[in-house]
Amino acid sequence: MKLSFSIHFQQAIIERNISIDHLKKAIREPDKSHTTFRERIVVQKVVGSKTLEVVYTHGSKNEYRIITAYYLLQ
Repeated sequence: MKLSFSIHFQQAIIERNISIDHLKKAIREPDKSHTTFRERIVVQKVVGSKTLEVVYTHGSKNEYRIITAYYLLQ
């Protein structure tokens, strides 16, 4: 699985303390998923006591461009 990140998300991943492994798991095995405008995909995955939401686009084969990701407030 090849991931690339938007400029916005490159900084946000550090600030939000999001694990690359959690991103991959959310994309591979989402608990919820839907498509939004411009063919962006939104997935949710429960990680421990938090829910991670990831917005991405799917390129060729195994390429994913992460637009943003964040933990939802409970």
